[in-house]
Amino acid sequence: MDLWESVIRMASALAIVLALMMILVAVAKRVLGARLLAPAGAPLVRILGSGYLGPRKSVALVSVAGELLILGTTQTELIPLGHITDPEQIRLVLGGRDGQVKAETQAASEELRLARNTEHDQS
Repeated sequence: MDLWESVIRMASALAIVLALMMILVAVAKRVLGARLLAPAGAPLVRILGSGYLGPRKSVALVSVAGELLILGTTQTELIPLGHITDPEQIRLVLGGRDGQVKAETQAASEELRLARNTEHDQS
C-alpha cells in the first residue's frame, strides 16, 4: 500500500504544479499581451535600410515591434536619432516605393550627417 500511496501523491503533486504553470502562462499572456509573447516566426526587429556616412558610421531605419526608429551606428554605439510617427511617412516607407524612399532616405541621411558634424564641431 505504501508504494501506491506514494505514486498517487507524486502524480497529484505533478498535476497541481502543471495546473499552476498553465494558469501562470494564461495570466502572463493577458497581462503582458500578445506583443511580448509573439510567435517565433514573426521577426521583432527588421532593418529596412541603412546609409553610409563615413568610416564605421551609418544611419539605419529599423522597424522594432511596429515602430520605425532612426538609429545612428558607430563601431561601438547605437544612437537613437528619432522615430517616424506620421502614418503617411510610415506608409511611404513600408509601401515599397523604392526610388522615392531611397531619395528621401539619402536626403535625410545627408541632413543627419551635417547636423551631427555641426553638433560635434560645436562641442
